[in-house]
Amino acid sequence: MVKLAGSPESLRRQNRTNVLNCILNHEAIDRTQLAVETGLTTTAITRITRELIDAGILETGEKAPLKSGPGRNRTQLTFTDDNTFVIGINFAAWERQMVLANLKGEAIAYRPFELSNPQDSAQTLEEISHTVNTFIVEQKIKRNRILGVGFAIAGIVNSTAGRLESSPYLGWHDVEIGKILSDKLGLQVAVENLNNIIAMAETRYGCCANKKDMMLIRVGPGLGGSFLFDGKLARGDKFQAGQVGHIPVADNHILCACGQKGCLNTIASGWSILADLNLSIPPASSPGRLVDDGLLLEDVIGRAQNGDEVVTAAAFRAGSALGDMLTALYKALAPEVVLVVGPIAEIGSYIDGIQSAASNNKITLPLFTPNDQKFKSVASSAALHGLSEFLFSPRLRLAELMPVSATLDHPYLSGEINP
Repeated sequence: MVKLAGSPESLRRQNRTNVLNCILNHEAIDRTQLAVETGLTTTAITRITRELIDAGILETGEKAPLKSGPGRNRTQLTFTDDNTFVIGINFAAWERQMVLANLKGEAIAYRPFELSNPQDSAQTLEEISHTVNTFIVEQKIKRNRILGVGFAIAGIVNSTAGRLESSPYLGWHDVEIGKILSDKLGLQVAVENLNNIIAMAETRYGCCANKKDMMLIRVGPGLGGSFLFDGKLARGDKFQAGQVGHIPVADNHILCACGQKGCLNTIASGWSILADLNLSIPPASSPGRLVDDGLLLEDVIGRAQNGDEVVTAAAFRAGSALGDMLTALYKALAPEVVLVVGPIAEIGSYIDGIQSAASNNKITLPLFTPNDQKFKSVASSAALHGLSEFLFSPRLRLAELMPVSATLDHPYLSGEINP
């Protein structure tokens, strides 16, 4: 066991984080097993779990019989599911939704939301904060029992600062989303690129749990990606990793939303399908066309799912273009699994195109798609990101969850003594 270094407070927080993450990996676990797996003393485990129970984060469950030998049955510990929450917000091209989730990551309530002018960042964040406040009132929960908010948005996100650097589809630049929403809501807010949020949620809580090397491609109006290597998110210089839609691949002189010509977006995205069907004219995107193109894509997806041969053929061509790029990326990066998600990925012929291109390149992709896997919604993934940031990390504000009397009873929380 590596000996931790740091201030007494940082050590307490890290020990608590280790305990919570250990509990996350078990449906139920007793204190003795926690001590064994974390390397902490039974005294430390008793203190930490007592704090977490008093804060309403853990509860005691059934007593499990000992595997062998005499002694008392051990009390199992589990997360509570009815008194502490996180909120997840998905602000994507046309799917905008918030979700309330409990500490087990279970969605309790969903709420879609509309925006009057998505291109106006100040007005949009004001409307979102108003909707969140209304949502909290409707759910009849106490604000101090909300650990925080996970916020997913398409664009280049400085997740450390909670700042959106740029989003060409929205026309937003240098927007302090985290600070603005935190000030308006009185809650902690974690802002992250939505592709990264999906990737982290699926590898920690979803279909790819325990996978260390993963490649995700999200296909909506445009293409976005996320990469995990050895369990760590690849962010790249200035948080720009994952912009697969802007890889130059074609000599077609079609203008992409980024201002360049011949990007993968122009032949493999939702917007490329619209252009192929003569429903939309390049460039692939602009802020003013966001809503109209989204409605067109919803119609196209419906037509494809109803067997429209013209649409399915266009989707197959776009999928084939992505498949060619995926096989090259797969050869270079060798991920354990490739996830293709997003609304366009729900078109069967698009996925067929990917697999056909891979087969032509003599590659068998370890592919997960909506055809064979139910992925978490982006809003739910955002809520799970909130759990990762505000529960399973040293950022947990335990004292704020404690009843006043319980805080005074805890010398560690009241600051009277060190561990």
